[in-house]
Amino acid sequence: MTFPNVLVLNYLKQTKQASPEIQMKAENYIALGYQRLLTFEAQGGGFSLYGRPPASVMLTAKALLEFSDMAKVYPVDPALINRTRQWLLAQQRSDGTWGAAYAMDRVASGDVDPLPLTAYVTWAILESGLKDDARITRAIAYLKENAARASDGYTLAMVANALVAFDPNDSTTRGALARLDALKVADGDGVYYPTRVGSFTGAYGVYGNIETTGLAAYAFLRAKQYPESAQRALNYLVQKKDPHGTWGSTQATILALRALIQSVIEAGEVAGDATVRVSFNGAQAKPITINKENAGVVQIVTFDDVNPGVNRIAFSVEGKGSLAYQVSAHYYLPWQYVPPTPEAEKLVDIQVRYDRTTLAVNDEVRVTAEVRLTKAGTARMTIVDLGIPPGFAVLTEDLDMAVRAKTIARYELTARQIIIYLEEFDSKKPITFTYRLKAKFPLRAQTPSSTTYDYYNPSVTATQAPTMLTVK
Repeated sequence: MTFPNVLVLNYLKQTKQASPEIQMKAENYIALGYQRLLTFEAQGGGFSLYGRPPASVMLTAKALLEFSDMAKVYPVDPALINRTRQWLLAQQRSDGTWGAAYAMDRVASGDVDPLPLTAYVTWAILESGLKDDARITRAIAYLKENAARASDGYTLAMVANALVAFDPNDSTTRGALARLDALKVADGDGVYYPTRVGSFTGAYGVYGNIETTGLAAYAFLRAKQYPESAQRALNYLVQKKDPHGTWGSTQATILALRALIQSVIEAGEVAGDATVRVSFNGAQAKPITINKENAGVVQIVTFDDVNPGVNRIAFSVEGKGSLAYQVSAHYYLPWQYVPPTPEAEKLVDIQVRYDRTTLAVNDEVRVTAEVRLTKAGTARMTIVDLGIPPGFAVLTEDLDMAVRAKTIARYELTARQIIIYLEEFDSKKPITFTYRLKAKFPLRAQTPSSTTYDYYNPSVTATQAPTMLTVK
């Protein structure tokens, strides 16, 4: 989540809300993220998911966007930005386009049309500060010649952003924005921009629409065109924010934040103070005062000991200004009361089996995990979170062998879970792998649950209940 931290710190600085404490904390996160990002630079140039060649044009363009934004708030090596940009330019074809050499260089549908990738790379290079270059001129010429055939919201939003970054007043740019605006779909007091082909990250459905709507709103705001559509797109994005304050996946969060932050920068200072009063079943929390100094700060009101059944939350606002709010609830449900997902609704499934549940100290238990997509298709990036029971150590030899055999792409260990990464997970090829756990202490412990989900479509998820293990 380095990129969202970069965007937020840039926003706080531009709106003069960055206190020394917040800035120091954000810069610490960004510094750690920066060093981690450097490990994904592939030998020979460009970036890939894990730093192994071949590099991806799309991921390299995304890295260039991130480093360019990061340089506004953190010291980034200019040589890094230059060589990343030059690597991208070296991949350009004679007709001004960029072609797919990596799975993530294509949109989710697998379409090989170079238009969306060319638009994305051109936009990234322009955002990095390079404009007066014959290769950029060639790319823009291609986009202008082909903009009219962009019929999908995601592709057209990419084209619009590239053209706006080059010249927002050009007639082709204005035409692309008009056609993009015509694709909007009403959703209450908001609008969204749909995509049929999906995004580069593999997002489709709601999360593909979030990415597309973020791109569309950003293009409108940068071009200062279609302000009503931009505002209604922002309404949609705010309403799609999850209880954690994000938009499900990293890329959806990045694009939504970019649009929302741009709207604040365009609007300037918000006039007027306000007092917000929140009550729960008649019990009122401490009033919240919103003013110039804290207008961009999220205020959290928490009510504990909520009784089952109907509860009433009331808000009142005294003063001026437009305020957004979100209500989220967290609760515990014993596993025996969790209803199973109907087979017809399952998009992914996980089965984790232990070869025994009773063992002695220093004994090993072999665990077999099977993951499968239940609907035809491919998931670009699938995450498998395997719970590690307390008092057990993970023996990594089997997992290392699974990486070498390319059964799994990568794994990471935390104190309570094994995180498995699967690339281009195909419904025709279920994945089965094993690993071992070693009992260190006598105890009776429940494993954490095991979950799998599509990283860029997090609603595609499946969970297996915990297992009880006894160590004598």
